[in-house]
Amino acid sequence: MERAAKVGALAALGTEALYGGSFVFTKGVTETIDPFTLLAWRFGVALGVLLVLVALRVVRLTLSRASVAPLLVLAFLQPLAYYAAETYGVMRTTASESALIISAIPVVMLVTAAVIVGTRPSRRQATGIAVTLVGVLVVVAASGLSARFDPLGYLLLFGAVLAFSLYAAFAHRFADTTDVDRTFVMVASGAAVFGAIALAQHGVAGTIPTLVSLPLAQPSFGVAVAFLALGPTIGAFFLQNVAIRHLGATRFSTFIGMSTLVTIVLGASVLGERLGWAQWLGGVAILGGVYLANRRHRGEPLGD
Repeated sequence: MERAAKVGALAALGTEALYGGSFVFTKGVTETIDPFTLLAWRFGVALGVLLVLVALRVVRLTLSRASVAPLLVLAFLQPLAYYAAETYGVMRTTASESALIISAIPVVMLVTAAVIVGTRPSRRQATGIAVTLVGVLVVVAASGLSARFDPLGYLLLFGAVLAFSLYAAFAHRFADTTDVDRTFVMVASGAAVFGAIALAQHGVAGTIPTLVSLPLAQPSFGVAVAFLALGPTIGAFFLQNVAIRHLGATRFSTFIGMSTLVTIVLGASVLGERLGWAQWLGGVAILGGVYLANRRHRGEPLGD
């Protein structure tokens, strides 16, 4: 595997590990804190950290008027459209319904990459994604299936799937912008929009002081926000952009099921959740699918 592909694969694995691990820090918090309050704090803290890094010249921004426009397109798709649609979609459906629909992201990504970027997956990549998808479905089914049959909830979740898939395709198309610039605009957009929504909600309810003092009043919330800001926001967004730049949208999509595997492993090791044989079987299928999709025979081109 060439160096660029290795860097992209490691970045993709890091991205999914951070996304998969985020549930440990949000499992208890989301039961008492509304989603947009959490998102506002998550992206606000992440933006603050990035601004400090820029001021200390640890990272360097190269934004210009010409480069900001396409990056705002990316930011609209991810995090704005994706998180808004996912949040309300999850609220209107059951956990198993939302997990099943969100698991369709790799498949939709193949279609959007083909239409927008003009790439086609190899037969082995398509097979690997199919095997990974089966593994995810087995894990979700083993956790128990239930349904509310809410058409609007389904539509919102499909909207989230489409938003993320379009983001990946356009991120590959706008690969000439730097990973730092893309990450900064995504985080800043999330902080501005989700912060405004949270302020409006708490302003109407007269609970602005509660919003401001949350990390001090609830230390567990502060810990969750710190991890989410540094890990699944700054870290995952940056690694995600690196992975898409080096691998392309199609190959990046083959790694997405890994977040589910990370989730079930951490659920067992950190939260003490019990795993049945079906979850283990699904985990093996996820690993096998990722390996199959990214295994390259000698002399074979890397492709997208």
